[in-house]
Amino acid sequence: MIKPNFHLTTVTSEGNSATVEIEPLEKGFGHTLGNALRRVLLSNLEGAAATSVKVEGVNHQFTTLSGLQEDIVTFVINLKGVYFKLDTDGPVTVKLDVKGKKQLKASDLDCPAGVSVLNPSHLLGNLTSDKSKPKAQITVDHGYGYVPAEEHTSDEVGVIPLDSIFTPVVAANYTVESTRVGRRTDLDKIVMKLETNGSLTPEDAVKQAAAILAAFFNHAVNPVFDEATSPVLSLSPLMDQAVEDLSLPTRITNSLKKGGFKKYSDFATASKDDLLKIKNLGAKSVDDVIVALRGKGIEIK
Repeated sequence: MIKPNFHLTTVTSEGNSATVEIEPLEKGFGHTLGNALRRVLLSNLEGAAATSVKVEGVNHQFTTLSGLQEDIVTFVINLKGVYFKLDTDGPVTVKLDVKGKKQLKASDLDCPAGVSVLNPSHLLGNLTSDKSKPKAQITVDHGYGYVPAEEHTSDEVGVIPLDSIFTPVVAANYTVESTRVGRRTDLDKIVMKLETNGSLTPEDAVKQAAAILAAFFNHAVNPVFDEATSPVLSLSPLMDQAVEDLSLPTRITNSLKKGGFKKYSDFATASKDDLLKIKNLGAKSVDDVIVALRGKGIEIK
């Protein structure tokens, strides 16, 4: 069997953008891994986004609001462009309560603890009167990929559902180049260019995507785990690794550490129920932890 023996290196990094190279790979594995990583990066990493908004005095989006230059449809479109980072279990409510003539920006959103706006200069609209007093409540939650507004509908009057782009990866593209090791000149190198919204680094995004793929491939090989022959027993060198190496969101990592799970070995006898008891770690986050651990060959009961 061909055994992988390659390096992942960040060759350039500027802000939320980076170029990552993966080499050397056996011929043909450049596109095999590159395409799989790109697809997961763009659709399967957890992120946060606005899912609905309720504007005071507005019953539906096909209308206007006194003092706001843009109509509500344009305001909603602009709201979709706000990048959120959510370090707590959702959903949470972000408020908008401003007054006066000014440019309305994402920085004007009043976020509770555990929620932050990553692009505060993003324009939401323009207030044209000193008497303008727009008020709104925006629901922000965790999710994956793209979710249409139809899946966020509510029976509450005045709640406008939003199309949500949860993925923290703004762009991901790759090319495959030739590289060499010694006399071999037929090896592949992946050159991947990524941009994230700032909620995680491009390097961490690649590692999370790789962990997800590893979990799925591992399940294909070992769909049923026997506790008597659990792979945990044979991973002693791996078990000393810190929980940060799981490349999970910071909020999840911090919750795990506070709950006493600081190394892989701490999960050796843990069950899903044990993880659900950890403060500030919801069911969705627990599932993410289980998937990440499975990618390392550690199965949670």
